[in-house]
Amino acid sequence: MRRLGSFVRDVVAPALFACWIAWLAYTAVAGAAGIRALGDLKSDIAARRVELAKLTAQREALARRADLLSPKSLDPDMVEERIRAVLGYARDGDLVIPRSELDRLLAE
Repeated sequence: MRRLGSFVRDVVAPALFACWIAWLAYTAVAGAAGIRALGDLKSDIAARRVELAKLTAQREALARRADLLSPKSLDPDMVEERIRAVLGYARDGDLVIPRSELDRLLAE
């Protein structure tokens, strides 16, 4: 019995300890939180940052357009004028005064 205890203490325990250390080393390299996973996460972060920059630029462009469409910043007469100019619509009886003529009349 004494030989068995000596065998366990001298051979089995160090072998199990070596296997445990090897398992820890393997998981540190190839495990879910290992070095390989860290590399994958870094490349994923870089791709997400590029995507975030594109989406941020798109959001800012949309916010600028939305600000231009805000009822607080629009002059209803100017909107109507732009709509008619772009679409080419005019109502019967509309009087069109060229800008130069309007400026001349206002100066008098």
